Amino acid sequence: MSSSLAGHSIDVCVSLNDASCPHHMYDAVLSSKALEFVAALAVAFDQEIEQLHARRQIRLLMDRRVDIGDVSPVNKKFLLYALNSGAQGVQVDFDDGHCPTWNNTIQGHYNVLQATRDLLEVSGERLVENPALLIIRPRTWNMDELHMVVNGHVVPGALFDFGVHLFHNGKYLVENGTGPFLYLSKLEGYTEAALWRRIFEYTEKKLQLAHGSIKATVLIENIFAAFEMDEILYELRHHSSGLNCGMWDYTASIVVNFRHRPECLLPDRQQYVSMKSDFLRVYMYLLIATCKRRHAPATTGMVPFVLAELPPQLSQSEAIEKTQSGKRMEACAGSDGALVYDLALVQPVAEVFTAARENTSTYTAVLDEELLNKKLLKLPRGHVTLQSVEMDVRVTFLYILHWLYGRGTVIVKGCVEDSATAEISRAQLWQWIYHRVSTAGTSKQVDAFLIKEMLGKVLHEEKLKQHHPPQYIETAQHLVFLLSTMRCPPAYITTFLQKTLEHWHFS
Repeated sequence: MSSSLAGHSIDVCVSLNDASCPHHMYDAVLSSKALEFVAALAVAFDQEIEQLHARRQIRLLMDRRVDIGDVSPVNKKFLLYALNSGAQGVQVDFDDGHCPTWNNTIQGHYNVLQATRDLLEVSGERLVENPALLIIRPRTWNMDELHMVVNGHVVPGALFDFGVHLFHNGKYLVENGTGPFLYLSKLEGYTEAALWRRIFEYTEKKLQLAHGSIKATVLIENIFAAFEMDEILYELRHHSSGLNCGMWDYTASIVVNFRHRPECLLPDRQQYVSMKSDFLRVYMYLLIATCKRRHAPATTGMVPFVLAELPPQLSQSEAIEKTQSGKRMEACAGSDGALVYDLALVQPVAEVFTAARENTSTYTAVLDEELLNKKLLKLPRGHVTLQSVEMDVRVTFLYILHWLYGRGTVIVKGCVEDSATAEISRAQLWQWIYHRVSTAGTSKQVDAFLIKEMLGKVLHEEKLKQHHPPQYIETAQHLVFLLSTMRCPPAYITTFLQKTLEHWHFS
């Protein structure tokens, strides 16, 4: 049934063969005058109703108490459980927590497609009625998709992940009011935010999505981006869902970019580097102040604990208390939420931020941002121990070893380690060797010989030779040694691994 109203077409989908509703009822209810009036309402308020749905979408993203982080989409079971966990969102990660083999990439996007349509199922278990929001973290600009070539050039991994996701799921998510939402990693400044804005606008036009449908949280994981947070929010003003603190990638960016400077020598990260450290605390304060001024959500970093894998000296109750204490400090500073990896930590972290939301006086500080900017590069002074060298070797080695199997994360001493912690670990090893650092309480200098010694210790303690083929162990050892001693270390460990191991997974 079709008619028109002042240039607007009216189509009513009526099945004339539907015996359950007699024709005279259609004629009585769907008179031409009635249809014209409903059509007039639809035309008159079309834009306002679109704005209503947009506001509802924004409200969804304002509750950022807990997201699950590092969820590689290839891990179907973990993805399902994360979406059903009661968290507000799930960071579906094609970046730090993911190894981008071709098989992993295809499986990951297929699982996202299934999850978007409530079709994800594992052993008869399906998605709950209101699962957590899917928030896709595409690869970063340093990673390419080697399997797609356009005009002789490989396609950037960021565009591949974003494009595949938006093409298949964008319209569906918009219609359901649940997206599309993104995390954007490792931006180095506002010009990169402007590039993403243009990509969003192009995509919305191409896929016929309303302007501003795509929303993104930017992870401030680069020292240069820390000085341009206002500009980043401005560039993404119609697409922004706030900023997030990415502590380890951020710290690694300082070490990598200023590695030759003695004043940027970073000591034992286990002892001296946390959100209580001055340089990271002011980074967090500056991010929160920037977001509060612009009414954007500000969230803080991921809790790495895996309660079932904790070392004997740390009980689960102690880990939960330590987690809540740290997040309470962040919430009191004005953070709206944080990420966890272990689903068992969703409730403890949610309790902290729920209490903070109810306390309207949580954020009261007026900050001297000029002073904060000056402190961003004032790194802590401290020592380096044999244990800190060993831990950095262990994390780098085990991360690379698991990458050889196509895995993007590994559990080490009760904490999840991904490319972010592998990044800071390998960067510190290189920096300590370059600056000829000696370990506290010993006469040992951090050098190539000490790296080899620590690799042997890790191999023995982890009993790796019993569980892994010699080729895997030898390759991982060689790459740790190379990353620690090469004259010009790479900007990103993932780029280095993808190029070096091209024959392994990526061909």
